[in-house]
Amino acid sequence: MMVGPRSHTLLFPLLLLVSLMGVSGGWWWDDFKYRHVYIKNGLDNGALLTFHCKSENKDDFGIKTLKSGEEFKFQFRPSFFTVTIFRCRFSWLEESHLFDIYDYSRDDLNCHDCYWSIMSDCPCRFDDDSHFYDICTFGYF
Repeated sequence: MMVGPRSHTLLFPLLLLVSLMGVSGGWWWDDFKYRHVYIKNGLDNGALLTFHCKSENKDDFGIKTLKSGEEFKFQFRPSFFTVTIFRCRFSWLEESHLFDIYDYSRDDLNCHDCYWSIMSDCPCRFDDDSHFYDICTFGYF
């Protein structure tokens, strides 16, 4: 297949547009900036929180343990090719629960800095308006 001069004429403006959007911080670029996830031990009984978080893209932060009130932070860039999900297994005392601590389809518009408090009933996200961990509409599975 031969490429004619007209296809190069169309390719150059397209490459120029993409380059300018990247340099200027175009709106689409925000989708691939770093996300920060904070996990806080919010268990009311003072129990240790042990957890293991990993993504389907093989990002794995290993097993972590937090004392009551302690926090762990990780950062990542959402995948360009797949929906980014970080799933964690949380354990304390005799309980063990799974939760998607970051799900691009749920969190992309709501939080680039996602603050979570892991509580015995459910995980709660920090509300920037109230300044409390009171967005508790999520459940473990």
